[in-house]
Amino acid sequence: MKKLYLFLIFVMLMISSTTTYANLPTKTEATRENLLEDAVIDLLVKPMFAAVDDYYGTTYEIGSFCERVIEIKKLHHPGSWLFEAKIEFVTFTGPHNFMDIFTVTLKKDWETEGQWVMQKYDVRKYDPKENYECRSPA
Repeated sequence: MKKLYLFLIFVMLMISSTTTYANLPTKTEATRENLLEDAVIDLLVKPMFAAVDDYYGTTYEIGSFCERVIEIKKLHHPGSWLFEAKIEFVTFTGPHNFMDIFTVTLKKDWETEGQWVMQKYDVRKYDPKENYECRSPA
């Protein structure tokens, strides 16, 4: 019986700790457009990090923040599921150690066999004096 109570207390603590983070305030309003942008960024994290891996030679202990969709467009014809997206993000290692700003172009078309693939990327050094505007997830 004691084990059952301990288990229930553990479950209650787990539930309360996960719901605490669900209602954190954010600067970005949860509009349809912002939610769709969040979904695109979430779905394209792996191909985005292909640029990070290519540039640094690893993704170990490298994170990203301030992700935003710069441009997204349809390829070939209306009604297709073929796209090109340009996404920008800042890389970091550890707290307050910002490194570079990446602009990555990803493509999904017949040549990539329907998979999102990193086509090209540009990198510039992060300047702490620059007023870089971050977009928070909705």
